[in-house]
Amino acid sequence: MAEFTITEFQSVVNDCFDGATSEEIKDSTLHTEFTDLGFDSLTVYEIVTRIQDDFKVSVPDEQLDELTTPAALIQYVQGQLTAV
Repeated sequence: MAEFTITEFQSVVNDCFDGATSEEIKDSTLHTEFTDLGFDSLTVYEIVTRIQDDFKVSVPDEQLDELTTPAALIQYVQGQLTAV
């Protein structure tokens, strides 16, 4: 079964942005709002699109509005993976 953890999240961010922002994502910032980490909505959308493509999960736009932190997104994706 596939797993989606902070390590996978950091990898996706690295792939999207050549590692420029993934250093901001660590255990101590998992519950920090994306906007406070310097991620605008377009950046989050790009990350989510990559996650959907790489992990074959769906994150509806209305759900995305509620996933405002890395921890929330990681938990949601992991839930989708275990539901399959």
